[in-house]
Order: sequence, then C-alpha cells, then structure tokens
Amino acid sequence: MNEIIDPEDQLALLQNILNSALHTIRQQAEIQLRQQPTYQPKLITKTIPKAKSVSKPKAIPKPKKAPYAAAPKPLPKPKPLTPSPIQVKNQQQKSQQEYAKTVQKTLAKAPVKPMPKSLQPLPGNIISPIGSGDPELEKKLDFARRQGEQNRASGSEPHLSHKNQLY
Repeated sequence: MNEIIDPEDQLALLQNILNSALHTIRQQAEIQLRQQPTYQPKLITKTIPKAKSVSKPKAIPKPKKAPYAAAPKPLPKPKPLTPSPIQVKNQQQKSQQEYAKTVQKTLAKAPVKPMPKSLQPLPGNIISPIGSGDPELEKKLDFARRQGEQNRASGSEPHLSHKNQLY
C-alpha cells in the first residue's frame, strides 16, 4: 500500500478493498439465511399469512472521495554548531584537569612501593659476565649506553645508524 505515492490513489484502493469485502460479507449472509430451515413454532392462535415481498438488491452507492489535508513540508535539517576555538580550548583544559584529578586520586590511594631488587639498575662498576675480551664490542656497548642516557634525558627515541646497531 505504501508503494502508491499519490494519497488519492491510496484512498481509492482502500475504498475498493473495503467495498469488495463488504459485498462478500453481505453475499455470505444472504446464502446462510437461504440455507437455514424456516422452522417457525406453531402457536395456538391464528397467524396471519405474510405477504410475499420481492426484495431487490440494494445498489451500492459510489463512495465519495474523502477530503484530505496536504502533507506538511518537511522541516529543514538542523545545521551542526561548530564550537569556537575558545570553546575547544576550554573543553580540552577541562578534560585535562579531570584526568589530572583522577590520576592524583589514584596515586593518593596507592602508596608507592619500593622497586624490587630484580628490577633495580645494576651499578656501573660490575664487569659483564658475557665476556669482555672483544674491544670493538665494548666500544659499541659504551656508545649505545651513552646514546640511551642522552635519549632518556631528552625524552626521544634512540637512533642508531646501520653501522652501530647491536645484533
């Protein structure tokens, strides 16, 4: 029924469906009345014979088209509001402050535990048990240590040239 776009056509189709349904129901009712026995109980009093009446089928009046209101125009889609740079900045600051508060609460709840000895750095004067016989390997290790310390101090990632990579 929704495939028909014109509202007038929709109403006409609905009226045709209803009319045919009503016509079918009337026909079935007439058939049932004809099939029922016409048993009438006899009364002691005298009954007056009924005059025969010829019943004509009533003509079905042509349905009038129902008035309808035109469909309202759809509302325009709302335009999304773009936040101003100040609003964006305030929102970022607010979220950063909320995050800082949650971190502070978390840190305040959990006491700082000392680092286990297995994770503590080794002192610098321990001799490596791997073998310190290769002077070139010692140079590469020293270079990597110094570069790692510099990177930790500056907060950047280590950058090793292909000649100085450790394998």
